[in-house]
Amino acid sequence: MTIRFPAPATILASVALIVALSGTAVAATFITGAQVKDGSLSGLDVRNGSLTTLDVRDRTLRAIDFAPGVLKAGIGVPGPAGPQGPAGPTGQPGPAGQPGAQGSPGLANVEIVTLESVNSSANVKQLNVSCPGSKKVIAGGANLNGAEGDVALDENNPDSTTAWHAKGVEITGTLNSWKLTVYAICASVNS
Repeated sequence: MTIRFPAPATILASVALIVALSGTAVAATFITGAQVKDGSLSGLDVRNGSLTTLDVRDRTLRAIDFAPGVLKAGIGVPGPAGPQGPAGPTGQPGPAGQPGAQGSPGLANVEIVTLESVNSSANVKQLNVSCPGSKKVIAGGANLNGAEGDVALDENNPDSTTAWHAKGVEITGTLNSWKLTVYAICASVNS
């Protein structure tokens, strides 16, 4: 029996077919990262999902290396404050504000109303002085005249919204005459 060898063209075609079918597997077996020139690969040369974080060196990726929308904005630690810059130019005055509502006039027609007791040596004297008309008492007071050191004010306060009250008392019995003067400061008050 004679052995027939295929024609050289058939052998060459078979080898080419085997290489073509196993070309990427053979290349992956023979080519390593050390043999790839830096910067020679693009995103088109790398299959999606084929790289892991172990395949990429730390701090070598930049924002431009990622597709739009992949990187999310983060919040970093604020840096130190920079030096203060020079003052800017003075701005234009703002528009005038709207006038406010008219306020109430407050107090009007202020007057002082007084009332005096008789000048005697009575042990106790008390008076109420009232404001005229619809005026309100806004302050008041009292005075003792005579018998200095023997008489004291025991009460000195508003009696109501329209009157002031005061009371003088002998603290040491005396025959000296003295009098009590009470005054109220009255005004028309808008409410």
